Amino acid sequence: MKTLSLFILALFVFAQCKKENRDPAPEVISIVGKWRVVEYKQIYGDSTVTQPVAQASSHVYEIRYDGVLLNGNGYVPCCIPSSYSLNGTAFVPKPAKPVELDPICSYALCRGCPEMKLTQTAPDSLVMETCEGSLSILVREK
Repeated sequence: MKTLSLFILALFVFAQCKKENRDPAPEVISIVGKWRVVEYKQIYGDSTVTQPVAQASSHVYEIRYDGVLLNGNGYVPCCIPSSYSLNGTAFVPKPAKPVELDPICSYALCRGCPEMKLTQTAPDSLVMETCEGSLSILVREK
């Protein structure tokens, strides 16, 4: 009888567990995953300055299944807007689970940038553009 009671109790506990929906949002399915910055570009009028980034010092970002952009430490990066444009279509991430702003952001002085554009130029290549004319070229982490 004791075994039956434990079994019923365990069944009840597991039935109360809520399974997290990790199906990617259709709008971001092609960019879900980890991305590494390999190059920075800055546009000054008609000229573009390109700066390659060594792998040892590059940033890694993760785009989660719900469209939330996280840094390599699993936090929301400092100074990014709450929505972005993906291949020309506006997208507002809706966090499926809680996210935290990177603690280092309390020391950051951000100029508000109302938009960020993500453009997927190839299956494993992504361009992140901010309103300042600054571009980050990212490649998919394998």
